[in-house]
Amino acid sequence: MMIGYRGRGLRTLQAVTLVYTAFCVQTVQPACSDDSTADGGNRVEMLMWLTDPCRYDRWTRPIPPDGNSKTGAPTRVSARVYVYFLGSVEAQQLHFTAHLLIRYRWRDDRLVHSSSKSSIQGENKLKERVWTPHVYIVNEHDSNIMGSGRQDILVTVQPDGTVLYSARLKVSLLCMMNLQKFPFDQQTCPLILESWTYNNTHLELVWEHDSPAILNSNLRMTEYNLVSIWTDATVSEYTLLSTTENKHVKKNEYSPLSVEHVHYYGKFAGNYSQLIVNFELEREVGHYIMDYYVPSIMLVVVSWVSFWLDPNAVPGRTTLGTSTMLTFITLSRNIGSSLPKVSYIKATEIWFLVCTAFIFGSLVEFAFVNTIWRRKKNVELKKVNSKHIFKSTLTPQMQRKSISVDSGIDRGAAGASPTVTSGKLNRRENRSRSLLTVGDLDSAVCTNPEPLENFSIRVPTLNDNKTVGSGGLFTLTPQEIAQWIDQRSRIAFPAAFLVFNCFYWLYVYV
Repeated sequence: MMIGYRGRGLRTLQAVTLVYTAFCVQTVQPACSDDSTADGGNRVEMLMWLTDPCRYDRWTRPIPPDGNSKTGAPTRVSARVYVYFLGSVEAQQLHFTAHLLIRYRWRDDRLVHSSSKSSIQGENKLKERVWTPHVYIVNEHDSNIMGSGRQDILVTVQPDGTVLYSARLKVSLLCMMNLQKFPFDQQTCPLILESWTYNNTHLELVWEHDSPAILNSNLRMTEYNLVSIWTDATVSEYTLLSTTENKHVKKNEYSPLSVEHVHYYGKFAGNYSQLIVNFELEREVGHYIMDYYVPSIMLVVVSWVSFWLDPNAVPGRTTLGTSTMLTFITLSRNIGSSLPKVSYIKATEIWFLVCTAFIFGSLVEFAFVNTIWRRKKNVELKKVNSKHIFKSTLTPQMQRKSISVDSGIDRGAAGASPTVTSGKLNRRENRSRSLLTVGDLDSAVCTNPEPLENFSIRVPTLNDNKTVGSGGLFTLTPQEIAQWIDQRSRIAFPAAFLVFNCFYWLYVYV
């Protein structure tokens, strides 16, 4: 057992020795040869000499000289963006696509080769030998470096040590949209670039002074119109507050623990340089006007045709109202299926609710006038106007009190002296107020009764607006009231819809 244990320990020691030897071989750099490669030779030899590990560390950022700081000034990286293409904006997923060319520029004094008059260019191989800033897209949903066969990356090292790093990207960017005025909305969708490895004390991102963001002159979008594009530079603050220190630290101030251990917390603490490209997009409303608003207006207008139909035409008016309602709901579902479910109400939903109310209102109006049409009793009014008609119609009296009226009963002969001057009408519950029977007349009223065929009865109608007796009442039949409501609805519904349109279009365009 002891021999076996010693054998295993010997093998372990040998393995550790081999690993340590290999590590030392890789880390111990050979002495830099002092040859004339830097003064002549082709560009490949020049590149290999400049980026030799013995004199160049690709993991260390280029530090500009600065006498005010022990670590030197922050590395200044200038950026420029060229927009090839802006794709469709997906409101359901809250993101949009873009094809971009991003170029970063910085100065690395370790790569100065003034003796050479030409720049050194390369692709991925050169990128792997020099230091490059790690800049990521904050609002990235998905991205990849484009290229056919090889990635579209270009690195250029100029004689004065200036390095240009360009890459062509296809990105899908998140865009938090405000859809309250959809489809008359304007969205501002950003492209946010931020340093990943170094905070702003070590690396500073700035825009190029000349044309920081350039658009393709042939850029066209389908649903949106690109109104403007502008750039901005800011600093992103990351603060990590512990639960014990949260009560003692003021707002927008760092925890002492996070400041002391910035490198330990990484991106959770510190200030990081940030560049923003804002795309202001305006939605094209032609599609929605022709496919949603115009058809919905026509459906609402069609629902008003029932006001010109007879109040007793139940099949026609019912079919017209229900068909327009179902068609409008189907039309609205098609436009709402492409939008996310948000907590606030959108302009299209306001339009949908009001148009639905108008179509439903035409159905309710038909049910109301049809109910009045089928009544058997006339309605007595003080005046023939909207107030008294609706009051008498909506609050009918179950038992009307008896009133004294001028019976208007005259002798058939012109010079006859016997005349009925007054009478007491006892209205029966199942008869109309405008009907008068012989049995309703008290026999004591007529002193000289004559044959009944000589009497004539005058009943006031809507046309002559004659008062009935001293009470000054007018009598309307239920059919006349139903037709009167239909006539007023022909004006009230279009006028109300016109007023709504004035307020709606002012809201969406102002």
